[in-house]
Formats: sequence, C-alpha cells, structure tokens
Amino acid sequence: MEYALQNMDVGVVLLDAGRRVTALNPAAVRMLGDRAAGLVGAFLHDLHPPSHRAKVELLLAAATDPAAPASACSMMIALPGRVLVVKASALTLGDGPPITALMLMEAAKPAAAAAAAPSPAPAEPLVKLPVEKGQGLVLLDPADAVYLQADGHYTTVHTAEGAFFCGLPLSELETRLDPRSFVRTHRGYIVNLRHAQAVERRDGRAAFVMAAPGAPRVPVSRARGEALKKRLAL
Repeated sequence: MEYALQNMDVGVVLLDAGRRVTALNPAAVRMLGDRAAGLVGAFLHDLHPPSHRAKVELLLAAATDPAAPASACSMMIALPGRVLVVKASALTLGDGPPITALMLMEAAKPAAAAAAAPSPAPAEPLVKLPVEKGQGLVLLDPADAVYLQADGHYTTVHTAEGAFFCGLPLSELETRLDPRSFVRTHRGYIVNLRHAQAVERRDGRAAFVMAAPGAPRVPVSRARGEALKKRLAL
C-alpha cells in the first residue's frame, strides 16, 4: 500500500472563485491528454454537457461544506482507456478569495495489468456513435452523421435530423471512424464525404457544401486543402 501511494500520480486542477481553470500541474496534463489543451481560462461548466452540470455544481458545493461526507466531494469520470477519480477541496489563501482544487487520480488497475506495460492497442473502430437525446443515450449509425464539429472537449454530431451531443473528443473520433468516409477538413471539423455534394470557394477559402437541410458549409483549412484535393482528384 505504501509503495502504491508513493508511486501514485496525482493531477491537480485549480479553479478560481468564478469556476474558471487557473492552472494544471503536469500530472493533470498527462491524465487529460488532448482535453488539457486550452483548459486554462475555461469556465468549468462549459467543459461538461448540460445534463452533467448539476452534478458538477453539487461536487463543488460539497467541497466548501465541512459537514459534507467524503463521497459527496468525489466523482468518477470516464476518459478513453481510463477512469479518473476526481476529488474537490476548497482552499483559502490568506485574505484572497477562495479557490477550489480538483485532484485527479487514476482508478486502480488490476495488478497484472499494471505490471505489464503493453504498447497501446490500435483504436477500436466505432460501429455506433454514442450521442445524447433528451435524457437518454442513443447509438447513432455513423453513416447518418453529415459532419462533426468540435465543442470544447466534446463533439456536436450534425445529422439531417438535427444536432446531437457526443461525449467523445473530435481527435478520438478521427482515429475511430472509417477513414474512407470521414476526413478531417479543419481543426474543428470532420466531414462525412458520403454527404458532401459540392466544394465551393469564397474569398479564397474553400468549404464543403453538405447534403443536409440548409446546405451547411463546412470549412476546409489551407493546411488540409492540398491533401483533400488529391483525395478527391480535384
């Protein structure tokens, strides 16, 4: 037990009184991976879907209540390939406003799995896209996705029937969706080429025109333009 504690990686995320992220330690950056980019300055509630924000607020409120049980100050979050335990603690520094420290710890792994450090397995292809609809979770056929748009550390999936929240980051979806159909056109967008009906250029900038209500335009960055031209034989 003592050895495990000595070798435990603890991430720390500091929040100011307005619930904005002010700092992360290196362990938190390692644990959060791609999600750590751009966190400093972000409002904590903007990093969570609306359905989860009440739970986050209860966690933060419990951190300031001396009578709150330890379980009320903790929650678990699932990230690709790992589960983190998040524990909140309120801090007062001199006469300054209170701040909150979020401590991140990786949930324990079986001893055998921890002992062996295999190389990362290839990303598992996504057969279905998990999206939120109402108060539930719907498994969407990826073929129905017209395009995907980054939404902070999450993703909005646009379909002909409307837009849906997906809890996976765009970077993970890029590695797990069929590359024959789904291509990254921009830092914040992935297009399903099966729904692309035209390419247009305005003011020197290219965009895909998608076959969906309103004919939405999805931007193509200059950095990815040449590769897409070759891909589409343009």
